[in-house]
Amino acid sequence: MEESRIILCPYCNAEIYSDAKKCKHCGEWVNKEGETLPDDIKHFNWGAFLLNWIWGIMHGKYITLVYFLACLIPVIGPLAISIWFGLVGNKWAWNAKNWESIEEFNQTQRNWVKLWIILFVLGLIISAKIFLILFLISNINV
Repeated sequence: MEESRIILCPYCNAEIYSDAKKCKHCGEWVNKEGETLPDDIKHFNWGAFLLNWIWGIMHGKYITLVYFLACLIPVIGPLAISIWFGLVGNKWAWNAKNWESIEEFNQTQRNWVKLWIILFVLGLIISAKIFLILFLISNINV
């Protein structure tokens, strides 16, 4: 097992291990996840916004299940929580997996949007067919 080296805490100057996430002396977080986020992926995540809880489960972020609680507040709740997911989605997705490249990451996130578009179009087609069938059934003279 590789041994960690000793560094100084940037807040209190105490000695801590280089792989420490929090300083044991002052309690400050010294290894924040968001600091390693490349500039090329600091943008809104449409996959997290559009497919929120499904996207979250696939990325191991079960906090996205809060979406269902947000639905208790009509319109505003789901919209607000979806915007939050979109804002932090790239950070969550980047830290959830060791990506080979930024291009691979961005392509995967674009695929989530493509999936949403496919599901949306299929939903429209199925809804239109059901509406048409119900309309035709209601107009049949028995």
